Amino acid sequence: MVSFSRTLARTRGHASALPRISRRLLHDKRPLVTLAIETSCDDTSVAVLEYRDRSQSPRAILHFHKKITSDNSVYQGVHPVVSLESHQESLAALVNEAVQNLPEADCCEEDSTIAVANKEWPGRKPDFVSVTRGPGMRSNLFTGLDTAKGLAVAWQVPLVGVHHMQAHALTPRLVAALQPSIQANLGSGLSWDIFKSSKLPEPSTKNPEFPFLSVLVSGGHTLLIHSTSLTDHKVLASASDIAIGDCLDKIARVVLPAHLLKTSEGTMYGALLEKFAFPEVDMEERMLEDAVEEDVHDEVCKKCEKDESPYCLEDRFAIDYNKREESRQEYGYTPPKSRDEEHAKRVTEWGWGFSPPLSHASGGAKSKSMEFSFTGLVTAVERVVRFSMDKTTGKLSKVERAASEVTEEERMAIAREAMRAAFEHLTSRVIMGLGRIQTEDARAAESTTCIIVSGGVAANGYLRHILGRMLTERGYPNMRLIFPPRSLCTDNAAMIAWAGIEMFRAGHTDPLSIRALRKWPLDQLLHPLTGN
Repeated sequence: MVSFSRTLARTRGHASALPRISRRLLHDKRPLVTLAIETSCDDTSVAVLEYRDRSQSPRAILHFHKKITSDNSVYQGVHPVVSLESHQESLAALVNEAVQNLPEADCCEEDSTIAVANKEWPGRKPDFVSVTRGPGMRSNLFTGLDTAKGLAVAWQVPLVGVHHMQAHALTPRLVAALQPSIQANLGSGLSWDIFKSSKLPEPSTKNPEFPFLSVLVSGGHTLLIHSTSLTDHKVLASASDIAIGDCLDKIARVVLPAHLLKTSEGTMYGALLEKFAFPEVDMEERMLEDAVEEDVHDEVCKKCEKDESPYCLEDRFAIDYNKREESRQEYGYTPPKSRDEEHAKRVTEWGWGFSPPLSHASGGAKSKSMEFSFTGLVTAVERVVRFSMDKTTGKLSKVERAASEVTEEERMAIAREAMRAAFEHLTSRVIMGLGRIQTEDARAAESTTCIIVSGGVAANGYLRHILGRMLTERGYPNMRLIFPPRSLCTDNAAMIAWAGIEMFRAGHTDPLSIRALRKWPLDQLLHPLTGN
């Protein structure tokens, strides 16, 4: 075994150099194991992930995965100090618990075990440690990064610093690896014909292949990226002000009735806004999809649980969302048929309406700009809630109204219209991005048949619906849309572990001298500027 000092010397000058021990591991057929840490914002999360030979099903096993979210409810948003203190209080305990859930070491492996408390057998030492390096809150990132460095030194294994947004984009590939094969999932009691005759989406085990379009939407980021390989990501559009998740949270704090905000657990107000706007849509039912024969669906879920792989991707064509609306009418949404219709203000029965973001900025010159902007929408919502309508002019007056004057019915309408405007704006840039790829490289456009939507906002069912229906209306009915399970949309260590696995297998590790990166453009994945 190569000494750790020699390994460090080789990697110090080149962040992606691969230690010799790693090369041996890559050529072995034994499983790879990584312990992963995520502390970029307010979630402290640790995972233990095992990657197995491609001939085995499933190809990945999540031995441990737990998350603790700091309580920021008093501040109605993420408070940096509160989040940092939560990381400091929670991380060591989670790592200790994760270590106790490491897979058992092979009896013939030498120098590959570590002492594990409360176990009769020694757990296998991870082959490397994965950790979120950025982007995110720098102090929070350093809490996880410094812990990961200490573990790498103690275990004398390599370190992989993971890009947080790359991990989100790769989450569907993690889910595909976690799932058993279709045949194993069905077992002997169910036939493939049953799936074909139902509305249940096929249990996807196909690894989403490059190239694909990535839509990364969260409380801190809004990005449209053309991902052509594991390390090649071209940013097509990004937010010029606030992220879409931040926008929805701010709108929720203005629109939601006070009693709902007070009873909310945590600060995920965007998710609460969706539930408030569409109370008739059962969230759990939507997660399970549209099964015609409920007993078939229940049986499949039991099979998944038996195989310890309950994760299912929402993987369908854009046109399928049109079919879903025809059968269920759950949203009552009609997509704009043209750009002119998209940019028109939709006036409601209360007299107000929301103009799409950037539709009138700079005299309309920014209506086709490849950027996202959401502050104007937040301001428009605040004005509608705050001021009365002038019936003579049909515009908002300067007369303020009491919160009690805004009925719950109107608040629900505001929530729906605000989300519609935000999601149509997001989708318009996705469509423009597809057009740009077609113009610049027709071959690349032909091979880009998949859009992966990740991040906390990707859990929003209304977003999924609008994206699918607008793409269909604008000529992309056969575009494949992939959403991770809602449990993996928000920040988590499982996605960090998988990104670490993919980067490690591709030959990338990092020296112990790396620092946390508050900003880290995804198109600078391998060569980040460290002065931020």
